Amino acid sequence: MPARRKKQRVSLLCRVAGALADLVDACFRTLGDGFAAFVHLLGRLIFLIFRLLLFLLKKIFFCLSCPISALIRIIRGKNNSASRCLKLSGEAFEEYAADVLADNGFKHVQLTPASGDQGVDILCERGGRRYAIQCKNYQGAVGNFAVQEAYAGMQYYGCDVAVVLCPGTFTQSARQLAESTGVLLWGERRLTHMMQISGRRP
Repeated sequence: MPARRKKQRVSLLCRVAGALADLVDACFRTLGDGFAAFVHLLGRLIFLIFRLLLFLLKKIFFCLSCPISALIRIIRGKNNSASRCLKLSGEAFEEYAADVLADNGFKHVQLTPASGDQGVDILCERGGRRYAIQCKNYQGAVGNFAVQEAYAGMQYYGCDVAVVLCPGTFTQSARQLAESTGVLLWGERRLTHMMQISGRRP
């Protein structure tokens, strides 16, 4: 008797399951292509939402990483001082100065040829003005001959601003000549400041 009841229950469950299967199949057949199109559209929508979220996450990460990387550069460069450049050769100092200038917002930074540079080592731009920069890297104060070179090179390359860049100081005569010609003198303090912003070690 119990075995017969068990068989009856199994048979009843099979019938119910079969009926449900038939009902689901009938629903699918009734909806037809409309249901398939709905599922396809829903899948596309979920994919687009996922891509949008991924795009937003990338933008947020980029916005957060820029200030952090700038802060890291400043922390790394806080002990930078212009005197560190004195261990560099003249050519290495010019290359280092070009990188520092680029890190400080100067655009189109390029080194002039080693020979025939007409008194200018670096050409660059910032704020719509073209800079002609003469680099001097040696112990002692830089004299007025460097100012003359920078001024002549500015005119030769058709630039707007002439600069003499060095890790030290300038003689009094160099300062007087620079004042009368409009040549900018970027010495130890200015170079140290730019090096700290850059974070690069010479």
